[in-house]
Amino acid sequence: MVSVAVISRTQEERTEAAKERIRDTALLLFGENGYDATTLAAISLKAGFSRTLAQYHYPEKSDLALELLDERIRRDNHLELLNCADELSAQGAWDCLMRHLESVSDYYGKLHGACDHSIVVRGEMALHAAALMHADAALSARVHNLTVDLIARIERLFEICRKANFIPVNSDPHALAILHVHSIWGLAQALFANPKGSKPIAAAFEQIHVLLEALRTPEKL
Repeated sequence: MVSVAVISRTQEERTEAAKERIRDTALLLFGENGYDATTLAAISLKAGFSRTLAQYHYPEKSDLALELLDERIRRDNHLELLNCADELSAQGAWDCLMRHLESVSDYYGKLHGACDHSIVVRGEMALHAAALMHADAALSARVHNLTVDLIARIERLFEICRKANFIPVNSDPHALAILHVHSIWGLAQALFANPKGSKPIAAAFEQIHVLLEALRTPEKL
């Protein structure tokens, strides 16, 4: 019985290793060729497997894309930086916003490098672009849900700041959260579309920080 369990775990490990290789290769090809132009067969062959293995693990390309987007949700959006206790102070909420902005700025700032991180980000941005263009209904729905969740988390932080008069009490936390999220993703898409624009986009991310700081009421500076 022990030997059977060991064999089972080894097979599971091999399966997961193959799926990880398929996911990594998919991001590479999505980033190079775009989502629509990349097939499961091409991913499988590029990963060094038979042309049907990727489809065996992911019957539809959207199944693979959704799994990759789930990984992005956990990593790219740094949701752990936006989780906070109900009793968090306004300064604490503001610090969460600043840390989140710093993290995503650093994340997208490496978009056009040659390292593994850059390859991952380019592939994820290709998935995001496909969702925005409604190329795949499942992708569009997942990105929509991600956006709604991220906006709600950031809105909560702005609301904590507003209630404490850390930012003007007549501020609209929901509108601020929408502006904040789409400013970040708009800049990321611009950087994805313009490989030569790293420095201007970095400066634009810094400007988001400047604009946020300008929101603070004078007595809170």
